[in-house]
Amino acid sequence: MRKLVSLAIVAAAAAVNTVPAVAVAEEKEFDPLTVDVVDALECRLDPPTYNGFAFTIGSDDSGYQVRGWKRQESNNSFLSQYELPEPITIAGHSTRTVVFSSTAIMAVLEADLNELARRENIENAMGDTQKFLGERVISSKTETDNGLSFVSTVKRVLSNVTSRPAKALLGCSYSVEIKD
Repeated sequence: MRKLVSLAIVAAAAAVNTVPAVAVAEEKEFDPLTVDVVDALECRLDPPTYNGFAFTIGSDDSGYQVRGWKRQESNNSFLSQYELPEPITIAGHSTRTVVFSSTAIMAVLEADLNELARRENIENAMGDTQKFLGERVISSKTETDNGLSFVSTVKRVLSNVTSRPAKALLGCSYSVEIKD
């Protein structure tokens, strides 16, 4: 049941955030398999591209299985976890595990949070506690498409979670919000 809830959260978030992706899809055919997971983790994508990629990951036929990823139990109802077939390097740390939340993809790293926070210039929004949750805006731009104004934002995110003690989650959050 937890996996279904996690996948539903990822799919729902991706669907909500893809308003401008429809316009992109009309212009050119999008192939989610062309998206490199390292590019997604290093904030090199725009939100519509990320959302198209993230939306397909939970799909058995065009997502994680085609990439050779293995779905894993995450022990956290807010995260969907996957093991990659080969290690990747993020912020100088090697991992084979990535997690998706509602709008973010993060690498699960064996790294010191404080060290990563200093290098990534990210402050802990939780203050001086054991819980770390921080972000830094990489880009934010306002656009208009078919009479709708929206803000596309990419943020570098860093956190820890109780379901993964001594691990750091580092990656990117991609969002598209319609403006009033």
